[in-house]
Amino acid sequence: MNPHSQSHESHISCPLLNRMVLDHLINSIASGDHTIANQLGIPPAMIAPLTDLRPAEINRLAELRGCVRITLDVPALSRLLDRLMQDRSKEQLVQELIRRGAPQPMLYSLFQLTSREATALRYVLGLPGSPGRTREPTEEEEHRVWKTMQKLAMTADRMTPQDWVDLQDETGVPLRVLWAMVNEWREPTEVAV
Repeated sequence: MNPHSQSHESHISCPLLNRMVLDHLINSIASGDHTIANQLGIPPAMIAPLTDLRPAEINRLAELRGCVRITLDVPALSRLLDRLMQDRSKEQLVQELIRRGAPQPMLYSLFQLTSREATALRYVLGLPGSPGRTREPTEEEEHRVWKTMQKLAMTADRMTPQDWVDLQDETGVPLRVLWAMVNEWREPTEVAV
């Protein structure tokens, strides 16, 4: 069954989790923050008795089934996990492009990564700073890249980050050179006058 289509919630009751929830609730109330108590629907008449509980009494409450139930919204968790996995894939792709020598304009165009962020990532990855001026492609490289793009059905205007990785793998041309070359082949954008 697809977890996105499930509408049920899973409930558990565990003394350790119960104790943590009760401690958090009681500590919040004791510090004057009633936000959690209000969110949990604790009536004002229960506030004073909760703050007067001794540790042994809190333990007894935590042991009782039904006092605290932890609810997990499985469809929401599934959506959040999907998002985290997409973010992880994006982060890995950014790091791969940086390792391959992607120029700053490419990183900004594909991921809105600023120069400062790219420099920080290069440092974290143990890579040297910017390699300097990009060399011109050879005529043979231009032909190889053009043929490879046609073979892989890539267009200069619609290159995804993975397309750049694939193009470099297929051609062996450095990303900095590829970026400069392919950008020259892009359709000019219309400028409003």
